[in-house]
Amino acid sequence: MQTLIKKETKQFLNTYAPYCTHALTLQMHLHTLNATERRMDKLNECAVRTTRQFISRLAYKAFGNGAKNKPNLYHPLVITAIEGTQNTYDKNKSLHAHIALGNILTAQSKIKTEEQLRQIIREAWLATDYGKDDIDIKTMQNNGWITYITKEMQNGNMECVSWENTHTPNAALFD
Repeated sequence: MQTLIKKETKQFLNTYAPYCTHALTLQMHLHTLNATERRMDKLNECAVRTTRQFISRLAYKAFGNGAKNKPNLYHPLVITAIEGTQNTYDKNKSLHAHIALGNILTAQSKIKTEEQLRQIIREAWLATDYGKDDIDIKTMQNNGWITYITKEMQNGNMECVSWENTHTPNAALFD
């Protein structure tokens, strides 16, 4: 059953991968060393909330109130995975978000340049509750990022994809 879920999840997410233009890794001040299951649940809730704050800020910077009022038209394409929940043995590890981002440098967006996008991503991330100044932004070259961000599924973490922080606006598919 888990094998089927892994396969179907990757297949579904890969349908959006061609529309993603940027790969983000966003580190958080949420350390997992010796975390109990209950503590890890709390840390994961914080990670989901922090990522939601980031996406809301980014969407607003890009599309203004349209991101809230008409999200199927004016919202970035965002595929999110929260990683690190299975590492409780390394003091240097913390929870982090991997994001495939698209529909951001479009005619409708207020963000017009790569440099402006990078600055807004940084500002939006650092304005969250647990955002750490450890941000990696790359231009996506192929669909391999989806496989990478879902790698914890191979180790049994079937909840690594943050569905509540995944947005697939219709406009992203028709731009």
